[in-house]
Amino acid sequence: MKKTISDLKDIIRLGGGMNLDATLFTASELNDFAVLAERSGAIIRVKNTESLTINNLKEIARLGHGKVIFEF
Repeated sequence: MKKTISDLKDIIRLGGGMNLDATLFTASELNDFAVLAERSGAIIRVKNTESLTINNLKEIARLGHGKVIFEF
């Protein structure tokens, strides 16, 4: 069963961590996930980051306050 963006946000909001493939989401969606992770304490790991700019990565990191891990 495919999860919607709303489903993923709800899971993160409830404190559930997850591994995310950056190629499947926009930078804006990843920003939203980072904010929710920071608020809930969830850890999100983002892989396949080649599609993101360094500024995208910095913004996601800033919003996540240590709750986002990038795989390079």
